[in-house]
Amino acid sequence: MVKVFSTLRLPDPYRPWTKQQPSEVSGSGAIIGDKRILTNAHVVGDDREVAVIFKPRQEGEKIDQAKAVLGRVLKVDPVRDLALVEAASVPANLPVINFGTMNEVQVGADVHAIGHPAGQGWTYTKGIISQIRPGYEWRPGPSEKHVADVIQTQTPINPGNSGGPLISDGGRLIGVNSFKKEGEGLNFAVSVGEVEKFLKAAEGGAFEPQLASATPEKACKVKVMYEGRASSDDAFIRNMDLYCTGKVNATLYVPDDKSKPIVFRADTNKDGKVDAWVFDDDRDGKWDYSLWDTDFDGKPDMKGFHPDGKLEPSRYEKYQPKS
Repeated sequence: MVKVFSTLRLPDPYRPWTKQQPSEVSGSGAIIGDKRILTNAHVVGDDREVAVIFKPRQEGEKIDQAKAVLGRVLKVDPVRDLALVEAASVPANLPVINFGTMNEVQVGADVHAIGHPAGQGWTYTKGIISQIRPGYEWRPGPSEKHVADVIQTQTPINPGNSGGPLISDGGRLIGVNSFKKEGEGLNFAVSVGEVEKFLKAAEGGAFEPQLASATPEKACKVKVMYEGRASSDDAFIRNMDLYCTGKVNATLYVPDDKSKPIVFRADTNKDGKVDAWVFDDDRDGKWDYSLWDTDFDGKPDMKGFHPDGKLEPSRYEKYQPKS
């Protein structure tokens, strides 16, 4: 169990956005092996590096920020609100939390949380699972939107619990405590199923199932060639090889400016030029529309519509650029 500090001054989604004042983010995280720490995307913000403090061996020992180690942000999923951090070093014999499964997630089952609510380090709380909510949408701010399968619990959590583990009675991680709503006992954790999808992508697996289905070579596994900050330092990008060519032929572009759409750009005919642009206009994790250069002359001539949110359009019409 760790405490994660971001150096940016960002609001905490645990609080209703209308009542927030920007402040330095302090959140929680869980060691999942190989110096890797699982936490929330909103905890690390746009930082590439964060400060990590490990739980002292003696209970009640004062937290000394001088003992913080550098953490490198390996991957951020802005839709599921998950992040993966690699610590520069970890204490010897550090325990690692094991993952549970969604089979352990049952309404009425006891669950446990560890985090740092209101700065109170390594606080333990206990509650029960209230409900499982697939495809749940939540908005930490007026221009932000997240979508994931979440677990609703009555386990008490507060600002500072962000990124900490939701733990089953068997001592396994079944979720990442992520946000709460106004009212009594309305607390939510991103499910372990979503965590597994996130980690699979971090290890070079397919970005999303619908992306893999769009790959012509069905036997070809989508490979992540680079993931991190854009050279312009104004966006997160993921460069991918869709066709096993050893070259980048698709890019996921997530601007820092949340008023701008997420864009997936691809070279579908492998001529080294982008000929497809797919847009997630409201940044809800579902594709909205696309532009296609079907004659490969460098100009879009078809527009695609995605009412089901999948990467491949359900219908096309001739594209009429605005004059």
